[in-house]
Amino acid sequence: MTGAEGLTQRWQSALMDNYGTPRLPLVRGEGAYVWDEEGTRHLDFVGGIAVNALGHAHPAVVEAVSTQIASLGHVSNLFIAEPPVALAERLLQLFGRQGRVFFSNSGAEANEAAFKIG
Repeated sequence: MTGAEGLTQRWQSALMDNYGTPRLPLVRGEGAYVWDEEGTRHLDFVGGIAVNALGHAHPAVVEAVSTQIASLGHVSNLFIAEPPVALAERLLQLFGRQGRVFFSNSGAEANEAAFKIG
């Protein structure tokens, strides 16, 4: 049994089958590419889920995440922290007009907010 076959069996035993069993176990990524255990390089057309289109292992992203996680991991919007405030200020500056930023973690939350302000 190959590592891919073993991983596939573990997947089938441990995870719900709502999308079917993925057929391509991946072992690493770099930029816009991912590799399987046989060393075959594939262009990653998915790029993550939702807002995670960051590619794989970009040095600037690795450094930023490492620096941040060393001091404070993810916190919800029930607390105040420097990174989301700084990002909101930067977005407002780039947008070029007054307003306030709403961060959400799903399309449902974004749509609810749009209905409330629309």
